[in-house]
Amino acid sequence: MSREWLHTSAVIAVICIVIFLRGLVRALPDFTMNPPVRYRLRINNAMKRLESDPTKNVKLDFSWKHGSVRRQMILASAKPSEYTNGVTSSNRISIGQTDKGNRESFVNRLIPQVRKNRKVLFGFFHPYCNAGGGGEKVLWKAVESTLSKDSRNVAIIYTGDTDASKQEILNNVLKRFDYELDKDRVVFIYLKNRKYVDSKMWPRFTLIGQALGSILLTIEAIYRCPPDVWCDTMGYPFGYPAVHYLARIPIVTYTHYPVISSDMLQKLQNMNKSLKTTIKYWYWKLFMLWYKYVGTFVDIATTNSTWTNNHMKQIWKSCEPVIIYPPCSTEKLIVQDEQWDRKNQAIVLAQFRPEKRHELILQSYSQFLEIAGDISHAPKLILIGSTRSQADRDYVNHLREWSSTDLKIPSNLVEFQTDCSYEKIKVYLRESSYGINAMWNEHFGIAVVEYAASGLIPLVHASAGPLLDIVVPWDTQQRKQVEKSTTESRTGFFFKDKSDPDYDKAHDGEKYPTLSELFVTAVNLTDNEKLSISKRGRECVLFKFSDLKFHQDWDQVLVQLDGILHSLEN
Repeated sequence: MSREWLHTSAVIAVICIVIFLRGLVRALPDFTMNPPVRYRLRINNAMKRLESDPTKNVKLDFSWKHGSVRRQMILASAKPSEYTNGVTSSNRISIGQTDKGNRESFVNRLIPQVRKNRKVLFGFFHPYCNAGGGGEKVLWKAVESTLSKDSRNVAIIYTGDTDASKQEILNNVLKRFDYELDKDRVVFIYLKNRKYVDSKMWPRFTLIGQALGSILLTIEAIYRCPPDVWCDTMGYPFGYPAVHYLARIPIVTYTHYPVISSDMLQKLQNMNKSLKTTIKYWYWKLFMLWYKYVGTFVDIATTNSTWTNNHMKQIWKSCEPVIIYPPCSTEKLIVQDEQWDRKNQAIVLAQFRPEKRHELILQSYSQFLEIAGDISHAPKLILIGSTRSQADRDYVNHLREWSSTDLKIPSNLVEFQTDCSYEKIKVYLRESSYGINAMWNEHFGIAVVEYAASGLIPLVHASAGPLLDIVVPWDTQQRKQVEKSTTESRTGFFFKDKSDPDYDKAHDGEKYPTLSELFVTAVNLTDNEKLSISKRGRECVLFKFSDLKFHQDWDQVLVQLDGILHSLEN
């Protein structure tokens, strides 16, 4: 067998493989998006059988094509919400109750050319949509703004919250965020494989494990119901290539924080060069290259803060991320105090998770009580937050026990409030004097905005969002942010702690007090000083972080998307 023949055969094989792969890539969207040939006939026949008894329910099984059929039924439906797949994540499709009484018009609308007002399906990928945190507030405000933009827009929510019905989730949205949505145009697609993006699933190689898990979850979402636009509001970027090749639709991202950052790599590079450190560095380096690659599939990239945006600009250079500050409902929280008559209490508004550093707050408060000696002027500490799981509830019980038994904080000076309604939270915000946020490198910090909007004095960690975007110097005369913080422009106070991962004793120890020292500063403020700080903070956050501002900024995203969708159609 000649060498030339082997060489020719290898070249032909490579060409065949390339042609096959290119053909496969072109065929994938047809496989995902297009329903089977006779699906309309099957639906029509099933609906005819129901005409004698509309209360009956028929579930249709289209096997591996069920997602494309569900998509067409949503596009044709008078009430899209009735095509939610249910908490069992079933592949079988029930015909909507509203459409049963209008068989002919519904079946006709299954033909794309017959539809007069073509719906646009916005797929919001947010596997923890019922969590109740700041990320979820962004999701639901984006959904509300998208639905209000055009009556043809439909929101598909991809969620793994199989322990909650669609009505329970929407009730929680109203209860927690005060957003009332057009329920008829919200479809929930429940996903079975959320466990694969949970860090507990990957005790080792967590980054790559969650990345692979997110690809699997993304494919499941597309398979169950492909949308027209992919909106990732939670931060699972490694599935973007799957979205691109399976559906060929625009991808919009809202990044709360980078999955991996240059800071992390730099920190490793500066450490002692052991074998373990070197391996970890190259593991993260390769992961960063992968992270950069998936960003090339993004059409519109948005971020929540200056800190996040600076990082994402370095990583995703091809899509030029822009800042859209989260919706913080500041217009609903603004209280104009003529005099300082608030209760002497400090609140901590944060989900009950270890990274929120409740232990640091409690320990610092305990140290403050020891320093103060006389605790009659000490503010009461109230910790408020949602719990997502039994682990979170166990964490709250631990904090209760620890504050009482180990720290010896008097029971009348500390209080825990879990899963409060939004109305109750607003009462605490109106009545309290101080708001605390202790998280290190909090990418944004919606709670800090709510503190300032409600007139509280923020006592926050000097990093990321609170430092760069929220508790910033503000000039009330010029009504704008200024560079230098003085007693005339201050909107709150900062602290650092020795437990911070990036704590620099020489620099941070001189520039910032500890939280326990900050408590002392806070209780010694005069009422006039509190009023001045409160007024500046309210004015600043109302200008920068209102729901209206987010709505206007998200509307610009929708305008861009409209142009992209039109170009794809043409």
